[in-house]
Amino acid sequence: MSIQYLTLRELQQVYFELLQEFDQICRENDLRYDLCGGSMLGAVRHQGYIPWDDDADVSLPRPAYEELKKRYLNGTLKLPAHRDLVMEDNHTFPRHFMRYIRYDVKRDAAYAEEDDCPYIGLDIFTVDGLPSDEKECQRHLEKIQKYRRMLVLAQSKPGTSSRGKLVALAKDLVRPVLKAYGSYRLVNTLENLCKKYDYDTAEYVGIANGMYGMKERWLKKDMEPQIMFKFESGEFPGYLNYDIYLSNLYGNYMELPPEEKQIPHCDPAYFIEPEK
Repeated sequence: MSIQYLTLRELQQVYFELLQEFDQICRENDLRYDLCGGSMLGAVRHQGYIPWDDDADVSLPRPAYEELKKRYLNGTLKLPAHRDLVMEDNHTFPRHFMRYIRYDVKRDAAYAEEDDCPYIGLDIFTVDGLPSDEKECQRHLEKIQKYRRMLVLAQSKPGTSSRGKLVALAKDLVRPVLKAYGSYRLVNTLENLCKKYDYDTAEYVGIANGMYGMKERWLKKDMEPQIMFKFESGEFPGYLNYDIYLSNLYGNYMELPPEEKQIPHCDPAYFIEPEK
């Protein structure tokens, strides 16, 4: 039987269902979360998905993130059928964030290994406290980025790179060393770095383990107010002061990129009989 891969729009709908479910989980458990990254941009600019985007991202302040993990690990968090949270804590996901997955949709990852999670899922990031001193914050985030890059490399497939054969060869030389050290040890180091500055007492906060570095940093008093945003057929919470956040990340975020950059980067995905 041939595999029937999902279209981009079908994949967006799969993620939208996960987002709706996660919203309900957070409401039932009184946990604050926000749309973030491309999902926040999509909500503001398109009132839904960026037309060529394929996933959805959310963030939780560190205290809410830890509470979500605790309730899952102690068995008090109720999840819909064929859904799960995968994470570093119980060695189900060797990454520096959690993922809310569905076992009925599998993906063919172009660059990541099978143990990096072969299922479609909603990425869940943390908002952590950051140093008030700009130079200290820069050093802190650079250290986090160093370990983040090592982790991504450790989880990548041999012989693959989006930057060509020479880069792929260089990665193949380094990967065994990182594998020997251990992906979960790298995640643990990353998590400890991210939790170094207490969220509750911090003046500045940000998604420290994200890909944007200092662009993720902003005043907690500006980040914490929320409003609801239309996203597809639903409404979801996000930053009241979204202009600060999106301008930091994307500059003139209301301007569409050139057509040649409006390209989906999604892994092929398809429905399966759920295994769990």
